[in-house]
Amino acid sequence: MNINSILKKGSTYSCPFLTFLLFTCFSVISMKTYAQSENSLTLQVKKQNIEQVFAQITQQTGVKFFYDHETVRQESQITLSFRNASLKEILDAIGKQTKLRFERKGNTILVNSKTVKEKPVSKEEPIQVKGRIVDSTGEAIIGASIQAKGTSTGTITDIDGNFSLSVQEGQLLVISYIGYQSVQIKAERKTLNITLKESDIAIDEVVVTALGIRKEKKALAYSVTEVKGEEMNRVKVANLATGLAGKVAGVNVSKPASGVMGSSRIIIRGNGSLNGSNQPLYVIDGIPMDNTNYGQTNMWGGTDGGDGISSINSEDIESMSVLKGGTAAALYGSRASNGAIVITTKRGAIGKIKVEYNLSYTNEHIVFKNNDLQWEYGAGSTGANAEQMAYGLAMQQIQQNGLPESMLPTLIDKIAPTLASQINMLSFGSKLDGKDVMQFDGVRRPYVASGKDNFKNFYENAWALTNNVAVSGGTEKVQFRIAAGDQRFHDIMPNSKLERNNITLSVQSKLDEHLTLKANVMYVRERAKNRPGLGDLTSNANATLFMLSPNTDVRLLERRVNDKGMEFLPTGQAYIGNPYFIAYNHSNKDSKDRVIGSIEAQYNFTPNWYVRGKFGGDMINRRNEAITPYGTAIDTDGAMSNSSIYNGEFNAEAIAGYTNTFRDNSFSVDAFLGWNTMGTWYNQTTANGQGFIQPDFHAMGNSTVTNGNSSHSESYINSLFGQLELSYHSMLYLTFTGRNDWFSALSYKGKNSSNHIFYPSIGAGFIISEAVRLPEWIPFLKIRGSWAQSGGAVGPYNLGLTYAFNQKIHGQPIGSVSPTIVPNLNLKPLTSSAYEIGLDARFFNNRIGIDFTYYVRNTKDDIVDAGVSSASGYKGVRINAGKVHNHGVELLFTAVPVKTKDFTWDTSFNFSYNKSEVKKITDEIDEFILETARTGHDGDNCGPAFIYHEVGEPYGIIKGESYKRNDKGEIMYDDNGLPMKGGIKKLGESVAPYTLGVSNSFSYKGFSLNILIDAKIGGNIYSMTNAHMYSFGRHAGTLPGREEGIIGKGVKADGKTPNDVKAEAMKYYMAMAGITEEFVYDASFVKLRELSFGYTFPQKWIKKLGMSSLSLAIVGRNLWNIYDDVPLVDPEAMLNIGNGQGFESYGMPATRSIGFNLNVKF
Repeated sequence: MNINSILKKGSTYSCPFLTFLLFTCFSVISMKTYAQSENSLTLQVKKQNIEQVFAQITQQTGVKFFYDHETVRQESQITLSFRNASLKEILDAIGKQTKLRFERKGNTILVNSKTVKEKPVSKEEPIQVKGRIVDSTGEAIIGASIQAKGTSTGTITDIDGNFSLSVQEGQLLVISYIGYQSVQIKAERKTLNITLKESDIAIDEVVVTALGIRKEKKALAYSVTEVKGEEMNRVKVANLATGLAGKVAGVNVSKPASGVMGSSRIIIRGNGSLNGSNQPLYVIDGIPMDNTNYGQTNMWGGTDGGDGISSINSEDIESMSVLKGGTAAALYGSRASNGAIVITTKRGAIGKIKVEYNLSYTNEHIVFKNNDLQWEYGAGSTGANAEQMAYGLAMQQIQQNGLPESMLPTLIDKIAPTLASQINMLSFGSKLDGKDVMQFDGVRRPYVASGKDNFKNFYENAWALTNNVAVSGGTEKVQFRIAAGDQRFHDIMPNSKLERNNITLSVQSKLDEHLTLKANVMYVRERAKNRPGLGDLTSNANATLFMLSPNTDVRLLERRVNDKGMEFLPTGQAYIGNPYFIAYNHSNKDSKDRVIGSIEAQYNFTPNWYVRGKFGGDMINRRNEAITPYGTAIDTDGAMSNSSIYNGEFNAEAIAGYTNTFRDNSFSVDAFLGWNTMGTWYNQTTANGQGFIQPDFHAMGNSTVTNGNSSHSESYINSLFGQLELSYHSMLYLTFTGRNDWFSALSYKGKNSSNHIFYPSIGAGFIISEAVRLPEWIPFLKIRGSWAQSGGAVGPYNLGLTYAFNQKIHGQPIGSVSPTIVPNLNLKPLTSSAYEIGLDARFFNNRIGIDFTYYVRNTKDDIVDAGVSSASGYKGVRINAGKVHNHGVELLFTAVPVKTKDFTWDTSFNFSYNKSEVKKITDEIDEFILETARTGHDGDNCGPAFIYHEVGEPYGIIKGESYKRNDKGEIMYDDNGLPMKGGIKKLGESVAPYTLGVSNSFSYKGFSLNILIDAKIGGNIYSMTNAHMYSFGRHAGTLPGREEGIIGKGVKADGKTPNDVKAEAMKYYMAMAGITEEFVYDASFVKLRELSFGYTFPQKWIKKLGMSSLSLAIVGRNLWNIYDDVPLVDPEAMLNIGNGQGFESYGMPATRSIGFNLNVKF
């Protein structure tokens, strides 16, 4: 039985899906229903053109209007105010204010004048005009209006975009459709193929706001930016969030250098919490979703386990609304102090069954700054290679022991292999001259730059392949969409890959005139193999590639193990691993199964009163296994770990609402009151094994020592919330919201303070162009302002002691107090207060638009740890004390500079500036360390570096070892000519204050070109990679003075005498590596982030193939670093996604991707 028959007959089917939500979705399909939303329309318009009113009705119901533009435009502007009204009630109200009458045919409403005076027509026999109407992508437009100008004769297109109309030959036909430019064409005796182009910038744009409520953007008192799914899919990325880079003002997007499987960091209007999460709340189809990061790198290594948002398939996205202001996200209370990103997925629409197929393939190549490494001097020390050093040591033995010089070759052959291995990480040897020299593996080879292509030879060309198919459609009684996606990613790191599968289903229906149901479910399956090891050196293949001397070809390490079955090392140092051994012998794999779903019901008691209920959840089951094999140099016996995580969240919500209009629709009220309960849980079980008994059998039972651990946590928040929105003549809008959250985490026996917080907001918008007659070239002008408070939830178990059983004595578990921080019974969530003012304007028939915002955001009562006496047995006490200030501006400029019959140029420019300041930490503490670099620890001779929070400074400053300077700022040198250290000082700021994006789109007939430029200005990065390359002699900056020595520019230790002491190059550059200041760079960049060039094939070419649309595009991402000033590494190559941004350490190289997208619709 096909889908159409199911829809028509309303048959009931059962399905073997295990998930309750999925079962619910299919149950909904079986019900006899009516077109959605036709009895729950909300309209608030004042003196608005009728065509704009039709557009709003179409957006809410999907019903199309067919009319003659000249007839409709002759009518005066109308005023309406309805909430949860039926379509008939609204049409009757329009009819009372105009001379229009309406006649419904299926999903189309024919609009005519109540008294149509037709123009005289010729008595010649009419002709039958046939044609097809499509949009710019070739997709058929259903319900487009075709009307003989000046008459009531007309028709509309069918579900294939086709029409047929009997008119006089030469009669002028008016072709129109909501949201598109109308065209006029003469009736001819041939088939007409007509393409409609989208209208210019829309004033009456409808966006999705908090709680999934759709509102006219002009009525909002705060800033919201909506990014359409089409824009997100133009050039696909593995992590949906990173696709926002350069597209939204005020949004700072970062991605660590962890490869294709990595996480993302999104910050909206600056960081607000010193220690807590600063990322926004993600909401998908009204359900908050988990964005947990499952592991990230630090100074001691680790892997990036990915985050929650990376699971979402961009092909399922209809739009992403970025709620930036406190007022915008205030209804989410304690969870939205950092803003919210509201994701709306695609849904089905009335019409015949449609099938859409998308194929995307991209190939990625590394972008490496090879010229920033030196290729002139090989392995060695103090200007000598292994052979030369062995000669010196051999001669010393001969002289000391009275040996004959004839033993010199024998002694060299004995000494040189060990020396060559030990010094292979140092590139302070002699100049490469092509002579045979002992290499690290005991073989003499030509002393040449054989490793110049090491990065190219080791890394693979990565690729990403995405297939997605969607089936959607429906009748007036039911609409649905079901889609399946398959994504496969092979990273540049050998033996590293990710597979992701998505299945989504959405259904919307109406049981009767009062009750509406919606259901959505999404299933995600992920399987990752060998996420790249990062951070520390031992399991980081990237680090070894940097350290290998110029004369070492990385392919010599492909054997991976030596004759004893142990890791075959490139040096005599166990902590510098074999990159092939790390990639192929080390193992980590993880799997994730995830279900996100919701079901919603709305009941309209009257046109003014309604209730709505929703229940949804996000459930994740993740398993991980990591193996350090037997024979690993740093851990010869090997080890393994297994972990299983089951976490999730549920939300139950109910809302009761009321809307009404008064005084002839001049005043309107829209109010609702709601309740929500949210619960989260997290269960983790871990098993560890140390030392394999049988070398190649990696099983927990084969370990000499095993131990396990399990943990559980849960928390709940109960909430009451409400909103009151007042509108006067559709030009003045006032909005009040309030939310009170009750926290289980704050409910504790013996606690004196309350366990709840109230979060209010108020906003106002005034449309000047509705109140004052402005010049014709300013059709729209609005000012707005708002103030709000939101919060940051407290994690569970912070108020009392917790306990753990970590040790055993004689087989009996021994309990102990778990936390090292003194719990605080009076702890409460942080509070974020924000206000903003803004201006929204349109010029020249909406061809130019400007949206400007100024905002201030203050966080208080941030949760920080204050110091306590070590005699207490604790490290600190957790208190509410921190204060952070942010203020800034955002600007969005949009324009359509050129628009002709065949050519259109759209452009947009977004810019933001954010200034942050740490106002307070605690009464006793005015600074603390947020992140520590690996350098400067455990024998590392490079300078120490830290990310600090310090009162009076911007959020997250970089501190480290500085140059010692005199009063004039000149560097001071000691008696050996080496730079002197000046102590730990501020060296930079970790967060870029300026972000901007420039987008240009060009279309000519079927061709399209889209270009996105993304930039961050300001901010700094400390590069541990560059510091080490100076220390090891690999950096091109260490070439000066290699043979003749180097005199540093500056003064001697007295601070006055010019330095004239010549230092040996190796000692000089190693001393320089110990000074952090040298390696803190300006992290500003400008990138050609996205480029796509596509073509949509004409209908006449594809119609015979059964296609309604066919498009092909060549795409590229990160094609050109237009500007950056960081040697060796990419300025975006951060270590992790934590609050301590500003560090880089041997991350995955940046990549450039080129590929194609194919889209086919049937």
